[in-house]
Amino acid sequence: MIKNELLLKTIQDWAEIPKDQWDDLLPRLEERKISKGEFFLESGQVATEIGFLITGYCRQFYVDKDEHEFNHSFVFENELMGGYPSLLRKKPSTYSIQAMEECDLLVIKWEEFESFFSRHICWERLVRKVAEKNYLQKIQRESAFLLKDARERYLEVCEYEPEVISRVPQYHLASYLGITASALNRIIKKIEKEEATL
Repeated sequence: MIKNELLLKTIQDWAEIPKDQWDDLLPRLEERKISKGEFFLESGQVATEIGFLITGYCRQFYVDKDEHEFNHSFVFENELMGGYPSLLRKKPSTYSIQAMEECDLLVIKWEEFESFFSRHICWERLVRKVAEKNYLQKIQRESAFLLKDARERYLEVCEYEPEVISRVPQYHLASYLGITASALNRIIKKIEKEEATL
């Protein structure tokens, strides 16, 4: 019940969901555990469901033809996740979603969730809000890579995404910033040295 309440609280921040609509959604939610290292979605699969994280966190990442991994984003507690481009286009996902810790989540099939759109306008509002949030994050990340150097990107993550700094291993953080782990280590040491002289 607590898990459902957490989901409702998060959803209500985006859109007002009438009680009858919420009561109709609940039976369609599946509780699931994902072990550390396990995939919620693998690249090449067609996404069929969305998840709401209760505990733990996941990374969303790409793999190039040389098997190099590039972290795109991280999903933490009380956030929704899914291969949205794959869900919408019904084509194989270009990225994977992997648990970085043991995760508890609530899952619903996308087709079932999609069926709610015609029942009440609240669900379309919810999806629009989530899409807007994802779009703004995408624009912010793209502008950071185009307009800022690695140090500035690191400091921006420190300011706006402290959970990434406190929970994500440094080599995964480096990938997220688009640099090597050794380059990130140099940036951190330089910042620490500068702060020590203040």
